[in-house]
Amino acid sequence: MPNQYVEGAELHLLDTAPTEHSGGARAIWHITWDKNATAAAPADLVSFDNEVGWFSDGGRGEAPHLVWDPFSGRIAQFFPATSRSKSVVNLPGGVETNREGDICIQIETLFFPYCRVGGRVYATVADTPCKGLDRIMAWLRSWGVPDVWPMGAPTWDSNRSSAIWASKSGHYGHSQVPENEHNDPGPMPNLFAVPATPASPPAVVPVPRRVRPRALRSIGV
Repeated sequence: MPNQYVEGAELHLLDTAPTEHSGGARAIWHITWDKNATAAAPADLVSFDNEVGWFSDGGRGEAPHLVWDPFSGRIAQFFPATSRSKSVVNLPGGVETNREGDICIQIETLFFPYCRVGGRVYATVADTPCKGLDRIMAWLRSWGVPDVWPMGAPTWDSNRSSAIWASKSGHYGHSQVPENEHNDPGPMPNLFAVPATPASPPAVVPVPRRVRPRALRSIGV
């Protein structure tokens, strides 16, 4: 069996629950979107420690499998690969979202449009250094998530199909998951060009538990 945890991830484990075991392996990509910045008024990126502190405590009801900082390469993990996570809406009586398939892994990228890091402003995740993405992609591939966007690579527009979601394995944006209204993650890097063998992970840095208000998101379980 593949490793339940990403190599080098900082573990902040929460309650686990099974998926539907209905077949297939999916990954859902989000951005944390903590601030509403613009090209004319960029804003400093929220700290990784505070983001992880939120999902470990007050935001545990919307926690993903992973929080990934594409600037430092740090990765925090809240659930093992075979558990569901909680970052997308799941309406009663509708299609399954958080628990769809055999594997349904969710990644929150620490990012919002026009965030400022080290004096530079970044408009999309595709513009970031994407440090640590190789470890995430290697892990997703080990769990059978194929190198494909079944609904096409994400843009800032929503594009959803319950039939495709229920029948096709691969990578999805939050903007492509049924029953959800968000339009993240926006343009992503070329995930499928990432080498199959990841580089060595960075040293794990302990993360303090800190709580901060969430500015923009209200997600159901």
